[in-house]
Amino acid sequence: PSVLNGGLGKISPFYWILCVAGAAAIDVIGMGKKGNEGYFPGNFGFDPLGVYPKDEEGQKWMQTAEIKNGRLAMIAITAFAVQEFVSKTGVVDETPIFFKPLGAALHEYANSGYIQ
Repeated sequence: PSVLNGGLGKISPFYWILCVAGAAAIDVIGMGKKGNEGYFPGNFGFDPLGVYPKDEEGQKWMQTAEIKNGRLAMIAITAFAVQEFVSKTGVVDETPIFFKPLGAALHEYANSGYIQ
């Protein structure tokens, strides 16, 4: 659904209630762990693949990388909203290649003359 062209109205309010309730539950759990030793925001102890580094330097690097990735995502979604506002077309319709499987997108573009 598009942010600025009325597409969000097509989504059930029940979905939004579930999203807000899920986010609130995670926030309440985090606030409950706030006083625990070794806790930092976002640390729920969920690392099934064991990718979180054990050494302090690696942990700092991973936390910094996560913050930078989050900031980049916020910039990207803001750019999508601006693009929708300016073009009056949803991002999904404007750049469909990003929202289809790669093989299908390449096949479609090859058949329309974009890819030779």
